[in-house]
Amino acid sequence: MNTVSRVGVVGLGTIGAQELALWQRAGLQPIGYDISEARVRSLGGAANLTTRIQDLEPADALILCLPNLAPSGENSMAAFDHFVEAAQSLSPKDRLVVVASTVPIGFTRNLAARLGSHGRVVSHAPERFDPGRGTDLGEIPRVVGALSAEALDLTISLYAKAKVPTHPVELVEVAEASKLLENSFRLVNISFINEFAELCRRLGIVAADVIDAAATKPFAFMAHQPGVGAGGTCIPTMPRYLLEAAKESGIEMPILQDAVSGNAQVVKRVADHLRELLSASGIKRAKVLVVGATYKPNYPDARASAALAFARGLAAHHDVVVYDPIVDTTAFHEDLPLVRELPRDRHFDAVVIAVKHKDTDVAALRQLSPILMDLVRGAVEATESISSRKR
Repeated sequence: MNTVSRVGVVGLGTIGAQELALWQRAGLQPIGYDISEARVRSLGGAANLTTRIQDLEPADALILCLPNLAPSGENSMAAFDHFVEAAQSLSPKDRLVVVASTVPIGFTRNLAARLGSHGRVVSHAPERFDPGRGTDLGEIPRVVGALSAEALDLTISLYAKAKVPTHPVELVEVAEASKLLENSFRLVNISFINEFAELCRRLGIVAADVIDAAATKPFAFMAHQPGVGAGGTCIPTMPRYLLEAAKESGIEMPILQDAVSGNAQVVKRVADHLRELLSASGIKRAKVLVVGATYKPNYPDARASAALAFARGLAAHHDVVVYDPIVDTTAFHEDLPLVRELPRDRHFDAVVIAVKHKDTDVAALRQLSPILMDLVRGAVEATESISSRKR
C-alpha cells in the first residue's frame, strides 16, 4: 500500500461517531458501518452510513471502534469475533486495519492472525476521548503501534491528514499497554481520593479545600477530584485487562486490585454515611434527592453510571428522586423517578450531589434540605440542627 484515500469506520458508538466526524472533517469521505440499524438511524441519516459490511469495499483503511464490554458490563471481545467473520466477505485487497478500541495486551497481534489475508497491514491507535470536556479526537495525540513498519508509517500518515499528532512506539503491545496504564492510573487515583474524601467528611473538613491546597505544590502532585466513584464503560473496567495479564504472568497487582474493589465500594460507603446522618434525626426511611445521573459531568450518557448505581442502592431503603437536566433518558431506567427541573417546591430529608454539571445551583439545593452531602467537594453541610428533628 502507498496511501489511504478513503476510510471505513467499523462501529458507530461514542468513539466510532467521533472517528467518523474526524475523517469527515479531513475530507476522506468515510463510510460508517454498524450492525445496529437503530444506531445508524440515530446518526441522522448522514450519507455513507450502512449496516452492510460489503459497503466497506471501497475503503483503503478500516478503523475498528468496536465495543469491548458485554451488555452485562463484563469485558467481552465478542464484537471483534463478529467482525472477523463478517470481514471474510470483503475482497482480499490490502487494507490498513487500525484497532482504535481499548484491547488486552497481545490482542492486536492475535486479531491480525485471525483476519488472515485481511490482517497483513494492522496497527493499534487506542482512542483518547474525554466526553464532556469539549475536546474532540483531532486535538488529542494518539499513540500508534503496529505489526510492521509499513502499517506504522501508513497509520501515522493517515492521522496526519486529519492533523492528529501521533506518538509511534516500536511494539504494538506497548500501545496496548499504554492505554491500559492510562485508565488504571486514573482508577487508582480516583479510588484513593474517594477514600480520602470520606475521611474528610467525617472529620468535618472539605476534601476539595485540601486538594486545592496540595495542588499549589508545583511538582509531584496531580489533583484528582472526589465523587461517587468512577463510572462509565472505560476507567472502571479496562484495568481488568491488566489484572488478567498479571494473572497469566503469575504475578499479583494488589494496588490495582484494591483500586478496582475500592471503586465498587464507594457507593456503599457513601450510603452508610448518609444513613448515619439520617439516623441522628431518627429518620429511617427518608426522602432523598440525588443530583446527577450521568457517568461524568457535562455529558448526557448514563451508561454504567456510578451515580445511578448509588441512587438505586439508596432506593432500597429510602424514597429517592433523581435530578439531572441533561441526562439522556434513552439509557435511564424507569425504576427511579427523574426530574429535569430543580424541584424548588419540595422538601427532602437529604440532598446528595453525586455529579455536578456546570450549571448546578448549589445555593438552591441548600434550600431543599437540612442535609447537603456534596460528594464532588467531599463536604457535608447541615443547614440546621438535624439532631433536633425526630420522627
